[in-house]
Amino acid sequence: MVKTKIQYCDVCDKDVETIIVERPTKYTFKGETFDLTERVLQCKTCNEDLYNETLDNETMNMLVKLYTERVGLPLDEIKNIRNQYGLSMDLFSRILGWSKSTIVRYESGKYIPDSSHMNIYLQLNKNPEKLDDFFKQRMYKFNDKEQEKIKSKLSCVEQREVEQSLLDTIQMNYKIHEKTIDSGYSPFNIEKLINMVLYFAQLGVQKTKLMKLLFYSDFLNFKQNTLSITGMPYVRFKFGPVPKDYELLLSTLEKNKLIKIQYEMQGNYVANQIKSLENFNESIFDEHEFEILQKVDKFFIDYGSGDISDFSHEENAWKETDELQIISYDHAETLLID
Repeated sequence: MVKTKIQYCDVCDKDVETIIVERPTKYTFKGETFDLTERVLQCKTCNEDLYNETLDNETMNMLVKLYTERVGLPLDEIKNIRNQYGLSMDLFSRILGWSKSTIVRYESGKYIPDSSHMNIYLQLNKNPEKLDDFFKQRMYKFNDKEQEKIKSKLSCVEQREVEQSLLDTIQMNYKIHEKTIDSGYSPFNIEKLINMVLYFAQLGVQKTKLMKLLFYSDFLNFKQNTLSITGMPYVRFKFGPVPKDYELLLSTLEKNKLIKIQYEMQGNYVANQIKSLENFNESIFDEHEFEILQKVDKFFIDYGSGDISDFSHEENAWKETDELQIISYDHAETLLID
């Protein structure tokens, strides 16, 4: 208990000394019951609770925090939900069937969403594309211009969701191998992988050759430093080593508009030409890693896809690994380039 200033007490009908008391209590807030320890101001003479704005706000803030932790989302995430769609408060509220003033109150932090509204926020936070379901239910309430605007905004969100989902899949596929000999003892680094592809595809490169350039970069770095650059596992394929799930990798980079894949007829087969659409970021790599990329690029500069494929077939890494199996980085020791 701590002494505070003198304050008027209605029960005693006079100015009295006050004390701050800590006590366990139970509150029901927005349909949820919480146990907490609150601090209240009391009359030292009769123990009557006295009003104190600071302490009352302290209790309310605790309730808001506990409610948010148990039931809902913090204020910044509530704001981000609408912002991710790029929709005005007016359009967003009408899609949900709420009033604009409701959105204003929630996003200003003056009010916490009730349980039904919070449940909708939670759905949208977990599955942003869910807003399209609400829109379809109330589409008739929007004019043609508004409908086109909303459809455009929602399609962008759906595309981002697809792109992020693919990136997450790649992360998961490679993560199970990270920090093992299958990945060169490195954690999977998607930024380094992306920029390695961007580096080798700056001027355009055939897919088969690109796969080998990635392999030689990671394995040469492991040969010299006992660590791969990207933390990516490689698999033995008919035409030489390739990154695990390389088709998913390339598809993801293309959908994220990082590369462009062009298909060209060369004789009786189709060649895939890959070209960077973003600038390569050298700062992602340390000095030695970038030197490795330059060395591999220079070594194979005059090699076509067939040449580099034939060269990789001379590697113990390819000879001593079964088809479709992961190539151990142990084979980097006998790599044919230094």
